[in-house]
Amino acid sequence: MYDKAVMQRTLDDLVVTLCADYFRRKRLIERRAATYSVIMECRFLNYRILDAASQIAGERDAEVFIREIGEGVGYANSALDTMSERTYKERKLEVKRAIARRLSLF
Repeated sequence: MYDKAVMQRTLDDLVVTLCADYFRRKRLIERRAATYSVIMECRFLNYRILDAASQIAGERDAEVFIREIGEGVGYANSALDTMSERTYKERKLEVKRAIARRLSLF
């Protein structure tokens, strides 16, 4: 169903960038610091990203994975120290794939 080749470099970069901007959008939403249409777009993106991450990583770890994907944090510096390196890397890749699917990027 899912071929690793589908997660091409440009798609991976897009998911990383959207994750990197997740917390800025979250602050805009919380502070209502933008127009209604901008806030609605931010809500749409953040809801889908968080929903996808939560389905793979669980609600507790979802935002940690989003932050670490966006900031390029690897296993050695991860805040998630309760899993093996292999599990961490596999789950992180699955979160990226889930975000891309949830945003209908492929």
